[in-house]
Amino acid sequence: MTTSFTTPKQLFYFSLSFIAIALVLVSFYFDGTGGGGDSTLHYQYSRFAHLHPENFFNHWGKPVYTILAFPFTQLGGFKGVMIFNTLMSLISCVFTYKTLNLFKTTNSHFIAIILFSINLYVTVTLSGLTEPLSAAMLMVSIYLITKGKNILGLTTISFLPFVRSEGLIILGVFFIYLIISKKIKFIPLLALGHIMMSIIGSFFYHDLLWVFNKIPYANLASAYGKGTWFHFIEQLFFQMGIVEYSLLILGGIAMVFTITKKSKHGNFFNEKLWLVYGCFIAFFVLHTSFWALGIFNSMGLSRVFVFVMPLMSIIVLDGLNFIVQFIAKWNTQLSQYVTYLLVAFMVILPFFNGPSSYKIPDDFQLSGPQKAIKNTLIPYLNKYQKDKSIIIADVGISFFLDVDPFDKKVCKMFYDVHDFSTIGNHEVIIWDNWFAPVELATPLEKLSNNESLKMDTSFFNIDNKGRAIQFVVFSKK
Repeated sequence: MTTSFTTPKQLFYFSLSFIAIALVLVSFYFDGTGGGGDSTLHYQYSRFAHLHPENFFNHWGKPVYTILAFPFTQLGGFKGVMIFNTLMSLISCVFTYKTLNLFKTTNSHFIAIILFSINLYVTVTLSGLTEPLSAAMLMVSIYLITKGKNILGLTTISFLPFVRSEGLIILGVFFIYLIISKKIKFIPLLALGHIMMSIIGSFFYHDLLWVFNKIPYANLASAYGKGTWFHFIEQLFFQMGIVEYSLLILGGIAMVFTITKKSKHGNFFNEKLWLVYGCFIAFFVLHTSFWALGIFNSMGLSRVFVFVMPLMSIIVLDGLNFIVQFIAKWNTQLSQYVTYLLVAFMVILPFFNGPSSYKIPDDFQLSGPQKAIKNTLIPYLNKYQKDKSIIIADVGISFFLDVDPFDKKVCKMFYDVHDFSTIGNHEVIIWDNWFAPVELATPLEKLSNNESLKMDTSFFNIDNKGRAIQFVVFSKK
């Protein structure tokens, strides 16, 4: 009698199919957005792009993401963009598997379990954030280049900075790889994305260099302060859990051993060393530096590592194979038991109480501030201020009101108003205690001390994480 799944390939696609179904069910059953302002704002850039074509070339909104997500946001709203990101995460997993097979990596069929056992990868997938698309483009490019399809692979990767700005880091590593691998003739392809986007976007910006001049993070300062050099070392442990975190370190050690054995490098060694390990290390080192030095508007967010999480899963698998092959020298059967035991721990541990575990249902529901907006602020605005246009710092308010945040007749941001004294009788100002003072340098006193304004109402509560949430509504006297 044979089992239904007799090959590693079938096991991989079965596990991936199960994961895909689970993600779709969660996306429709829960109301979360996988993040706060950034998640909903990326969605809004795409959702309203047909009304504001300049959105397709907004550097913060990320042009490639806005363009590719556009059909999904039009057909399915925010659920549509969650399905788009789910497809991107599944694609990145498939091409990670295909790349591992080119590398002839043992136990490659476990890669879907390894990757989706990281709860951060799942929660960011079910969002409007740009990391899933960047991960997919990265893995497709690495696969194509490893396969020998350099033109197509490098063309794809050249557009990566227009999905996430860290794509510039990746392009730098690919540049080094092309030199090391003696593929110098392909280097100009790395500039193709910038050249094409520069030309097309110049019709909106009247500036051929907008791709550089409009980068929102190009400043040696940050409104969010700075942290320690060990920040991401600690955060990755909390996000990955002890098993995968330990195997990630072990995978790095395994690569060091491989480098020292020059006669046993095998096929595609440069691809694995530079495009997998090189990209991850460069990404980790530079993000650590940005946060520790307080530059480039770094917030020290762990979610940015979803970009390179498929690479991390490859390194984790290398760590798993390293320890299993070591055990196999003495006992082959024991090595198989260890393999299944470690994989089982990866699957089970996220569902137990711990620093890397899921917080169900919180991880898939609206955040505390979002609930405050939806349940208290929005009913007030719909009842008492329904004919007023809004002036906001927190773009999430426009998301829950379902208004176009780019239409200045119905919605303005704080930075659109140079003098709050000049607002009209048809407008209301909504101050919040995070985006207004931290990101837009507008403390509450600036509005409450303005003699032209009156405070209509104030909402204050503490969410289940102990965070203070406050909204204050002002209008013209």
